[in-house]
Amino acid sequence: MNFDQLKQLPGSRIKALVGLVPALLGELLFQVVPELERRRRARLPQRAERKRHWGVNEGSPREVTPLAKVLMTLIYLRHHVSPEVGGVRVGYSADTSENACHEVVPVLRDLLPAQKGEADKKWRRSEPPGTPAEVDLVSVESFETPVRRPSGPERQRWSYSGKKKRHTLKTQLATAQAGEILTISAGQRGPKAELKLYEQTPWPEPLTDKPRLGDKAYVSSEHPELTTPHKKPKGGQLTEEQVRENKPLSSRRVRVEPAIRRVKGFRLLRAD
Repeated sequence: MNFDQLKQLPGSRIKALVGLVPALLGELLFQVVPELERRRRARLPQRAERKRHWGVNEGSPREVTPLAKVLMTLIYLRHHVSPEVGGVRVGYSADTSENACHEVVPVLRDLLPAQKGEADKKWRRSEPPGTPAEVDLVSVESFETPVRRPSGPERQRWSYSGKKKRHTLKTQLATAQAGEILTISAGQRGPKAELKLYEQTPWPEPLTDKPRLGDKAYVSSEHPELTTPHKKPKGGQLTEEQVRENKPLSSRRVRVEPAIRRVKGFRLLRAD
């Protein structure tokens, strides 16, 4: 699939294929493709098997374009299929698709900050940045993603979640009340408690003094900035007053769920 073929697809097909609307895909390609080429040119002269000096326009033409590498990677992240499927969809082999993922994912990680403030400063300089005053409350939530059973007992203990009865990785999201993602912390140990993950996650300066809202997994007297619902005592029940107080908190906290749904649109982070 080349760029001309991609442009002929309707917007709904493009989003279904790579998880991004055409405008966002265009912005992503505008940033990622030049960086892929820059890293390639910096990497080729340093190859150990090279016997002569390398020039920019020397050698045979490349068989795989940077656009194809990005598309194969996005297809893998979006659908969580074998590399062969993404390769066939774009017109390359499974090995080529897998190599492309290993090359593109580090670039995506470096170019796309996990915090909204850093992303705005880096890529939206021409637009007025969002001010911290616009965020009146931060909702915190986490979810677990099943992964394959690792080899070796130490790695298995690292990722085994007794709660899910399987090996998982945990992702924590912080969103504004409008549902906009403010920070994301992915790839954490599945068995790590939500409260410990919250304590170990660095918060950007504009959000350090903002009140936060979490579910029952974040209940702690050591964090007065966190508002959490009443937790049912062991062997007991909540009072009617506590149930009434929990309802408005649930109505406000549920706004983080659409953000989780957007993230899980990439099946790499889903269980099914």
